[in-house]
Order: sequence, then structure tokens, then C-alpha cells
Amino acid sequence: MVNYSAETAQKILSPVPYAQGFHFYMPDGHFTGETATSLCTFLRDIESVDAQSIKFHFERDDFQKWIRNIIKDEELANRIDKLGKKLPEETLQQHLVEVVQKRISELQHIG
Repeated sequence: MVNYSAETAQKILSPVPYAQGFHFYMPDGHFTGETATSLCTFLRDIESVDAQSIKFHFERDDFQKWIRNIIKDEELANRIDKLGKKLPEETLQQHLVEVVQKRISELQHIG
């Protein structure tokens, strides 16, 4: 695991502009109405958004791309990459929640 400075951890946890937020969609293309603008709101959304939306985005690597490119947390993106693509929707959703919760907790305890 990379050692992050308190400043880097704070940047990763900081909100991004709405336009750069993660917009959740269903497989048929309609917007769920949920947009995450930070890891904390992302966690809240992955707990409540329809499991089909979670599976849809996960299979396309959307979460990892957003976390890697917008949130700038390579560590979390890599952990999500390791989750199995064949997990059932509800199991996937639960695993995602656990991985993101753990990462937020780690970042909050840096510094």
C-alpha cells in the first residue's frame, strides 16, 4: 500500500464539481437521479442505488475509471478491479460497499 500524505488523503476525500461526479444509470440508459461527488456520497449511493445499476457500471469498469481519473485514488480503483466480475448483483453491491467503507476509513485516519 502506498503511503499517502494527509494532504493527499484530504484531496482524495474532497468533493469534485457536479459535472465530474459519478452519475448512476440503469442498463437501459435512464439516469437513476443519483450523482456522487465524493467518495462519501459514492458510498451512500452504492448502498442505495438499484443493484442492476451497480452491476452495469462495474462490468464497464466505470467505477474504477472515475475513482482513478477524477478522485485520483489508484489504490481504491485497484481494489475494485480485484472484485470478481461474476459476482451476483447483491453480493457485488455488498463487496463494493465494504471496500469503499474500508478505504474511506483508512484515508480519514491518515495524518
